[in-house]
Amino acid sequence: MSDPAMRMLALIVSAFLLTAATPPVPDVLKPYIKGDRFDPGDYKWMKGRFPDATPEEKAQSEQLKSWLNACFDSDQVERRAELLALNVADPKLNGMDFRDGLCAQVASAPSAELWPNFAAFQRSVQMATPLADTYLMAVKVAQQVGAASSPKMADLLKARVIGDQMLRFGVGWGSGEMSMAPAVSADVKAIIEARLSLALAVEDRSNTEWLKRIVREQGWPKRSEVGEGAAGKAWLLVQHADADPTFQLTSLRLMEPLVSSGEVSKGDYAYLYDRVMLKITGKQRYGTQAMCLDGKRVVQPLEDAKAVDRLRGEAGLQPLANYLNGMNTSFGECPTSSSAHHQ
Repeated sequence: MSDPAMRMLALIVSAFLLTAATPPVPDVLKPYIKGDRFDPGDYKWMKGRFPDATPEEKAQSEQLKSWLNACFDSDQVERRAELLALNVADPKLNGMDFRDGLCAQVASAPSAELWPNFAAFQRSVQMATPLADTYLMAVKVAQQVGAASSPKMADLLKARVIGDQMLRFGVGWGSGEMSMAPAVSADVKAIIEARLSLALAVEDRSNTEWLKRIVREQGWPKRSEVGEGAAGKAWLLVQHADADPTFQLTSLRLMEPLVSSGEVSKGDYAYLYDRVMLKITGKQRYGTQAMCLDGKRVVQPLEDAKAVDRLRGEAGLQPLANYLNGMNTSFGECPTSSSAHHQ
């Protein structure tokens, strides 16, 4: 791209970012925020979402909703501008989450639809909070016990994924890897999962920023440098950096020339390719990304459905039907719901 074109693109990006400012945090949330961390506390900030709310509480809820919408729109503008700067002509930005950490934490609150009123909701909160807090404490202990024993990159990478994995398992409370969790009602489960999702939002963004610094300073971690296991952990962290598709795409481009030399796993590259391209183009190549639809786990849109098993084989992946069956075993059967849930 020529220098004048680059300067013009830079001006466009700057203009996008200037218009993407998130509005001030609503007053109803301020008592629950310390720095960049959000603690749902007594959940009174949610009262306006329930049928028995006062007009003032409903107005606060509408203000909060508008703030979250503005936050998401700001995130999208920023992401779009960054991808344009990477020569992505028309990024679709499908299935995106909040990029802003604070907004992501607030947005992880449970839906109010499961409860008839705020009092019933609080009773569920009282039952769910001890279970969620105990699990979160276990995550912290596991992170401390599994902390890197040396400054070697391999050790640092292996330690980084402990919280990532424990929190992701926890969000599936009662099914798959978490089938041994204490049985609870659907309303209590919703609150447990919301509290763990909040912690996961913090963990993902912390891991993303850490890995971005490593990649910026040292390049993509190669198998020959950190070992196969640790290289896979680096991939896992970028795979879960969904709020930052720019970093995911940059990492994908760094990984691509390393696949042929064996420095990057073909399978890892395939998974990240699908994750990124679903956001950018709306289609994937290898069928690694699935969703629950009408109670059944199905693959998300493909570039070429007829070629998918051949492409999966070339990447060292099992046939698609076997893969989807394995997901049912690991994550549990899809809920019998008509809504789509991406995975």
